[in-house]
Amino acid sequence: MQWITVLPQGQLTSLERAQVITRELYNLGRPVFLQNEDEADRTYFGIITHPDDATRAALFIDTTSVIPIHPNCTLERLVAMFPELTAEERYTLSSTIHQLDAVVFGMILPESVIVRDAKYMVSEGWFELNDP
Repeated sequence: MQWITVLPQGQLTSLERAQVITRELYNLGRPVFLQNEDEADRTYFGIITHPDDATRAALFIDTTSVIPIHPNCTLERLVAMFPELTAEERYTLSSTIHQLDAVVFGMILPESVIVRDAKYMVSEGWFELNDP
């Protein structure tokens, strides 16, 4: 089990930013122009909120997950969620994604993103682990 805690950025809360990120990951494989009405709210990864502060969000992820890539996908909104990326990193990300039919999620994570384990999430009060 892995998580990425999502920080607020600009005008977006942590939760809003997490929602955009996971939605845009979904859109890599199914661009909006191809989606049916029932896909409007679909996302790639789940989101949890902190029990003490519902504006704090984390993505429940799998770094080994293979994301299908549609040849006509767009990256603008996804990349915009990571303003810390340099122009070179943005170009590399875009080039990589547009050359492949699928990509392992962990391979496209920006270096600034820290993947957290259950021990960290428990210690930070996100949830409790129940012992059997």
